[in-house]
Amino acid sequence: MSDFNRRTFIRLLGQGAAVLGAGLSGKTWAQTGGSNTSAKAISAAKSTTGKYQTFQPGVYLDWEKAMVEERVAIAKKGPQKTSAGPGGGPSVITEESILQANKKVDPYNPLFNDKEYAKKAGYPGVPAFPGTQGARGGGGIPRIPMDFADKWYYHNDGGDNRVYQHIFAGDSFTSEGESLIFEDLTVPGSDLRMFKMGSTSRMYNTKTGEQAGWSSGNTREAYRKIVDGSPRTSFSDNMAEWVEYLDPVHYTTDEEYEYIKELWKNEYIRGSQKLYWEDVNVGDTPAPVCSGPYSYMDIALENGGGASGVRLRNSMDKWNIMYRDRFGIYLEETALHYGGRNILKPNARMVLFNGTCATHLVRMVTNYIGDAGVMTRKCHRIKPFAPELQVPGFAGLDEMELVPHMKGKECTIHGGEGDTIIARGYVTKKYKNEKGEGIIDIACWAETLDKGRIIGIVGASAKLPLKKG
Repeated sequence: MSDFNRRTFIRLLGQGAAVLGAGLSGKTWAQTGGSNTSAKAISAAKSTTGKYQTFQPGVYLDWEKAMVEERVAIAKKGPQKTSAGPGGGPSVITEESILQANKKVDPYNPLFNDKEYAKKAGYPGVPAFPGTQGARGGGGIPRIPMDFADKWYYHNDGGDNRVYQHIFAGDSFTSEGESLIFEDLTVPGSDLRMFKMGSTSRMYNTKTGEQAGWSSGNTREAYRKIVDGSPRTSFSDNMAEWVEYLDPVHYTTDEEYEYIKELWKNEYIRGSQKLYWEDVNVGDTPAPVCSGPYSYMDIALENGGGASGVRLRNSMDKWNIMYRDRFGIYLEETALHYGGRNILKPNARMVLFNGTCATHLVRMVTNYIGDAGVMTRKCHRIKPFAPELQVPGFAGLDEMELVPHMKGKECTIHGGEGDTIIARGYVTKKYKNEKGEGIIDIACWAETLDKGRIIGIVGASAKLPLKKG
């Protein structure tokens, strides 16, 4: 299954996506050795029109060369051996970390919150909620400096994470880098230089030595260069533009609250009632899960932790690449999640974190599969802030093509303050893996109260008990 809906992307952009050293195949430098790169590909381009420099994929100006070549070399060299834990050791999962994370993302399911209940279900303790614990891959491609050109854009496209087992207190894992990704996604003749940067890694159980998981993740970063002599936009104004394109906030009516209450009342946690693989059919739909409406307090609390009071003092040399809000406070780019309300733009509001919708979509899956099921894959997508990065195919997943009434659907808005998350799903596949285990795939999406708007998509897989064998 592809990382993105490349068919749509390539069809719309033609030759616009050039993979450094790998054509349009999507292969990484580690897989190809970068054999297609030549001095010609790093030659200077001189065509410009209008306010900004125009670019060609794989052809770089003198001022871009060093930055690009550095990242090409890192990608070509491939990932270096790293360890996931502090001090060079493996990461050890604690009961405290499991319970703390579980309570934060799903306080309703007793399997993830009650130790005695979990033991009665046949487990040594409370399992970690999928995606909250485990090793993290090390190493990757350095980010493009935020002040490299005259305008800067960034988006985390989401990740594809697979863990083939429940994780309990006492488990420990290490990560091993598998490949590095550096692709030039610039459209020929565009005034936006855009790169995809990421990595894949494998996770191993240190007790058994077996591979316990796999992950892939990437960002997209882009920039523009002014060539007509116009003054450079301040980084603060550059960042403020991002929230200008957010959809207007949704006002939740009394009638909608009644609908929300009905969804809450009908949420179904399967629990100890086993769902057998044989009893699942393609087209089955899990009971919806409803969360929200989200307030700025929910968003701020979701990230957890408090301010240390030394952030600005420790960041004095970075103020030129920070947003300054209407109170004169310098904030990092992630302040868009917290401080969008302080940006003087009509639609400015705090926005949901990258994994917010994915968490509630996962909650729908764990409710559906019950205590005996194990969720083994979570691949999530969200829509970028900036319209410059809203490329067709990058805010959806191939799984949606297998849902008859959702074909061609992608995320249509970036969720934020005022939005309600309504998680829905559809079983798209049913099969046995190489070990003979029963697996189902579920396409999941998060709707809002506004008809037709999608704020998150997840491709999920789960292992279910078999009646026979």
